[in-house]
Amino acid sequence: MEVLRLYDPGRRPPSWTEIVRAGQFVAFSKHIDSGGPCDATGRPFASSAEIACLLFDRLDEARGFCDERVLHAPSVRFDVYDSAGRTSPPLLTIVHPSRVATLEGNPRGIRMRKRAAIALTVGALALFWFDYWKSGGMLILPTILGINMIIIAARLIQLNASHAHAERERLERLAQAAGADVRSA
Repeated sequence: MEVLRLYDPGRRPPSWTEIVRAGQFVAFSKHIDSGGPCDATGRPFASSAEIACLLFDRLDEARGFCDERVLHAPSVRFDVYDSAGRTSPPLLTIVHPSRVATLEGNPRGIRMRKRAAIALTVGALALFWFDYWKSGGMLILPTILGINMIIIAARLIQLNASHAHAERERLERLAQAAGADVRSA
């Protein structure tokens, strides 16, 4: 593991992305609550010139280090990227086990959005039924509310689908990175 400062005007090459070789992995740490960058122990950087990432030669080494660090600093989140850097979503996002529910796309959130979409759809159907069969289609408000409920339900379903797609892509990239990591060992 190597600590690599992101902004170092005296370094050649000046960009940190030009230092990372194919097959290496970088981990960025930040506070879960504020999203501000911090070191691996959870201390915020004093200035933007001190911001650094951690450079690893192997994916399992990066995962092990980050898993160990979040146990000692539960407020820290690690995002692990491949050698392409932040051009794609992280291969791994590592947080303390008590903070997994705060991650976007977590299984609990997906289940809750799915249940909410079902409830909204059922509620919209009930409003349509009430408007057209009970009142003879004379009320407009239940239909307008029902249409809005259907739109919200569709948005929740679309959000779950986008999380599932992003997770599939992440798992494919992770498998490729792990395969390359095993071949280079």
